[in-house]
Amino acid sequence: MFFKKTNAKMAKIKLIAVATLTAIIAGGFMYFVGMGTPHRTIIATGECTARVERDRTAITIRITVLDDNAATSLRRGQDIYTHIITYLTALDEGSLVNELQTIRFDSAERRQWDHNRQMEVSMGFETNIELSVQSENRRLIERILSDLTGFENVFPGNLQMTSSPAATKRAMDACLRDAVEHARQNANQIAEADGRRVGRMTNAEFTQTTSGGNIQPRPMMMRAQAVAFAGDMGGGLFASDGELSVVVNAAFRLR
Repeated sequence: MFFKKTNAKMAKIKLIAVATLTAIIAGGFMYFVGMGTPHRTIIATGECTARVERDRTAITIRITVLDDNAATSLRRGQDIYTHIITYLTALDEGSLVNELQTIRFDSAERRQWDHNRQMEVSMGFETNIELSVQSENRRLIERILSDLTGFENVFPGNLQMTSSPAATKRAMDACLRDAVEHARQNANQIAEADGRRVGRMTNAEFTQTTSGGNIQPRPMMMRAQAVAFAGDMGGGLFASDGELSVVVNAAFRLR
């Protein structure tokens, strides 16, 4: 009889312990789930606009050769291309070796509509080769532009200022930090209305736009770019900095 009562008592204790443990686990689960629910977080927007230094100068060098013979047109174009590459890689102790990019290379028959004969006629075979050249040395690019101007079948142009990846990253990192801080300030203003404060950031998304340069170019606040030359380009190239805009949507935990 004694053992029966003892066993019954032990079973009751075990049942209470299991129920208590289950309640603790369930409560903890609901607490952590609740921390991620909308009423425990607040979402705010922060913005930043920063200048992006245009520290690189770029030009495009186009080679165009038209000849009655297809093979001759291609060979002449390649000869000029080789000559220009040799010239460019020898400049400034070879600093442009890794700054040259061939962006076009094609050769095809060129046809044109003859209004008098009312038919298309062959103008010959045209070879087009284009090179992109960039450098942080503005004077070097100006020299190339000056040296190649007037060469037969060579057309340098498309002079522009761009931003290097390093300059873009510096501006982007600083602007992103400012945008997050502005988002936190906005979230705190909203939370204070309910007598609360925001804690750590739990999630964030951002979008960016630029007014120029070489990162995801999309229209924003376009700035005028002035290019001025004096005499034989001694006056140099002048351009305003680009602009980068960042918008952050951040979620903060309330406390």
